[in-house]
Amino acid sequence: MRNITTRSIAVAVLAAAMGISIPAVAYASSPPSPATSTTPSASFLTAQKALEVQLANRATQLLHLVADVTAATSLSTSASTTLQARLSTEGSSINSLVAKVPTDTTRAQLNTDRSAMLKDNRVYAVMSPQVFEMIEASVIANQVTTMQANEATLQSEVTSLLGLPGYKNALNHYDNYVARLSNWSTRILNVQSIVLAQTPQGFPGNTKTFVSENHEILDANIALAYAAYDASIIGLATGGYTGA
Repeated sequence: MRNITTRSIAVAVLAAAMGISIPAVAYASSPPSPATSTTPSASFLTAQKALEVQLANRATQLLHLVADVTAATSLSTSASTTLQARLSTEGSSINSLVAKVPTDTTRAQLNTDRSAMLKDNRVYAVMSPQVFEMIEASVIANQVTTMQANEATLQSEVTSLLGLPGYKNALNHYDNYVARLSNWSTRILNVQSIVLAQTPQGFPGNTKTFVSENHEILDANIALAYAAYDASIIGLATGGYTGA
């Protein structure tokens, strides 16, 4: 407690006698602290807005992927169901972040949500190539089945050329046709199995897998084009080719 001098007491008594008031001094109290600002910084708002845009883009991409899977009649029921379930899971996760990020108030919250957007939901790195490659591979598988159904007809056409000059050439094209389709009837199923086995948690290791299987799909399309050419040569040799 502060010592009050005799002189101070005398001054106070004199002031009281003269009717002068002396303001009380709060010796033990501290001056009030200035109010803390709660307005987010411009850099925080910029980062928050950027994250909101990234999430919105992913939500839109997921809707496109769902529509693609739904419209892909070439997909097997099991493959379609699996893809739909994965897209639904990612959609729920992304949409929850879409709702949360605008309420974030700290950098730590933004960083956590950004990490969840990228690590928990590989919309572009996994789901997009997976849906694309599964649909493409399923289309090829159906084409292989359809073209294999024509083998008996082509064989009959080749047999009809027996003894004629064009027989050997037609037979070679028929053998190539059968070999190409037989090869890809198995390989394209392997492609679908490998692609569907990939998960968001497998990133970034499965990036090479998607690239490799995409090359397989390209090779399959080239093989089918050659098979169609083989069939057209047989048709020309027997006079049955219409150009269709």
